[in-house]
Amino acid sequence: MSRQVDYSLDMANTWENLYAHVDIQGVDIGPGDTIKLHRVPVDLPYGQKRFVQGKASYFKASVMKKWFIKTFSRFEITMLYEVSFSSTRFSKQRAEQINQHIDNKRRTL
Repeated sequence: MSRQVDYSLDMANTWENLYAHVDIQGVDIGPGDTIKLHRVPVDLPYGQKRFVQGKASYFKASVMKKWFIKTFSRFEITMLYEVSFSSTRFSKQRAEQINQHIDNKRRTL
């Protein structure tokens, strides 16, 4: 069974930022719960920011699904780890060159 809740969505697609933050009002989201946003703008042209409010459907997870998520999510988190054993290091000089290049690009825009 679903429940209708309010949401606010803050999006940006600019040189400095690329994000989409959702705030669901009045719901404590738990493991396995599902949120479906309605009438969300899919396309955000480059250089724009947008703030949208609307309705969302909230689906509470079953007891079995919660147990499954809590039990097996610990094993899945290891997929997010990235380990590097490379001998090269990122030098301060190279970092300054990259920052200088970014500053030059911003000036030309």
